Amino acid sequence: MNKRITAAVSLACLVAVGASASISIESTAGGSLASTIDMNVFIGGTGAASTGSPWFSVSGGTTESGAFDGAIGVTIDAMKNVSLAAGTLGDKLTDGGIDRDAAGFIGVTDNPNGGGIGADASNHEGLAFNIDEITGLDPSLSIQITGINVQNIGRAGTDAADESFTIVNLITRDSFTYTPLTDGITAGTIDVSGLNLIATAGSMNPVAAIFSGDVGGFRVDGLTIEVIPEPETLGMVAVSGLGLIAVRRFFAM
Repeated sequence: MNKRITAAVSLACLVAVGASASISIESTAGGSLASTIDMNVFIGGTGAASTGSPWFSVSGGTTESGAFDGAIGVTIDAMKNVSLAAGTLGDKLTDGGIDRDAAGFIGVTDNPNGGGIGADASNHEGLAFNIDEITGLDPSLSIQITGINVQNIGRAGTDAADESFTIVNLITRDSFTYTPLTDGITAGTIDVSGLNLIATAGSMNPVAAIFSGDVGGFRVDGLTIEVIPEPETLGMVAVSGLGLIAVRRFFAM
């Protein structure tokens, strides 16, 4: 797979810590909107997720009891042009408008791709994702974007062979770049858990962005998010787990 990966492997990845269930957010309605669209995910008393948004559906939930009866705000921001510079990769340079096709798939209005997310000599279009409101959750919990549902990609005979897109962590600037037809990727949810797209309570800045390569045309259908312990807590669990492994090996000698 053609990926540009600059992220280091987290120590927490070395030890299983008991993953919580995931929440799927899917765009369901068409139409062009302003430059941003937002919605709230409500978590009930048993962990089931729901929303009152007319633009999205939500399914799944969490097993983290500290999130029960809480709410998570999600904002999607359309960008007509993004930065390609290493230190500001994925940052918005020019506002765009939200374009949603009949299936609800999200793109950016007008040219260069007529509503999809594309590029020309002057612009690389994209979407930024912000977890901008976390209320009623235990302070030890964070929200991680673990998947981005990308549509209109990898169709032999329909999509350009050199169509590509990049997903970037807007905090660390770590990124993955995909060329769907070369990488064998078709429409569906892309696993981005390795980018550590994590928002904590009080976070107001965008967490992640997806933008077009020199040739584009894709759209986004939604996100998968998980409620997780804060990274510091995961690190402590990982270190403890490695200590237990070392002890077991010592006594097994």
